Amino acid sequence: MLSRRGFAASILAGAAAPKGNKWSAAGMKLGVSHQRPDMLNDEHFRYLKQMGVEYLEVRIRSAEWSLGSLVAIKRKVEDAGLKLFEILLDDKYSSPQFSLGLPGRDDEIALLQRFIRDLGKAGIDTTTYAWYTGGTYQTGTTTTRGCQTRLFQLEGARKRPLSAGREYSDEEMWANYEYFMKRVLPVAEDSGVRLQLHPNDPPVTHQGVARIFRSLAAFRRAMEIANHSPYSGLLFCVGSWAEMLGDNGKGEDVIAAIREFGGRGHIYQVHFRNISSNLPDFHETFPDNGYLNMYRVMKALGESGFNGMVVPDHVPRCDGSEGGPKAAEAFIFGYIRAMIQAVSTETGVLA
Repeated sequence: MLSRRGFAASILAGAAAPKGNKWSAAGMKLGVSHQRPDMLNDEHFRYLKQMGVEYLEVRIRSAEWSLGSLVAIKRKVEDAGLKLFEILLDDKYSSPQFSLGLPGRDDEIALLQRFIRDLGKAGIDTTTYAWYTGGTYQTGTTTTRGCQTRLFQLEGARKRPLSAGREYSDEEMWANYEYFMKRVLPVAEDSGVRLQLHPNDPPVTHQGVARIFRSLAAFRRAMEIANHSPYSGLLFCVGSWAEMLGDNGKGEDVIAAIREFGGRGHIYQVHFRNISSNLPDFHETFPDNGYLNMYRVMKALGESGFNGMVVPDHVPRCDGSEGGPKAAEAFIFGYIRAMIQAVSTETGVLA
């Protein structure tokens, strides 16, 4: 059962779907993800501000978490003149105990409930979860403009052994998801904390475990399970959506998905990543030379009223040049910031 607040909000959302959402940045903002507490120092903050970054995602392990540590991280980021978008538990956000329904599931759910309550007390209003991140993430590497990038080939992944000891069907994984949401979403609603769901990456079943978050239809189902609660949404990973096979094997319509979920205020954060093609085989690229037109992606976000942070994702590794290890990330920061400025100007957010 959803909380009274969530039920009322879901009715309102169904009656008149809002543009964007009221929690995150006013408009599209440049952010950065995958930050660790030990990275939060003056030199790193100076670099981020030089790049035009405004918002941060910080990842901690459950052993590092306390209410005091959450408050301290938020204060440290804000004292540096930046804003904290979210904190997630790096070792628990996709726990196999709750995603696979293993022994200890209720203990892991209870831990996540306590974490969400502490986020609310600390004034941190967003966290991320995913649904089973095991299996093969990449089968090799290749290069894009001389920089190392991830390669995935489905045939090779499907030849690998079962990743969880046995097979798990779509139906079993969906049952586990509903069990989880019935217990976690009401706590999130009562705490004022949004839950953003990351797609499976790669979004295709292999090694015996159904990877249910592999299609537009799956995310529709997830939002319906939550009664379109404003506390249940998407971390829209453009690269993962671009990987999807779609109904005809030619890919999902990424722009249509942005318009659908963004128009209901269900997109909270965006991973801005491009790839060579959809499944079965792909490699990652810089945002300006994959198969998606990333300007159209950003424009769809702007036109849907998205307000949140857009971050570089899976930055290519560029070694052996005078650019240095930060060159690729700096390039993508500038690319995203320019896209945001262009789209914001076109849509009237900026004069």
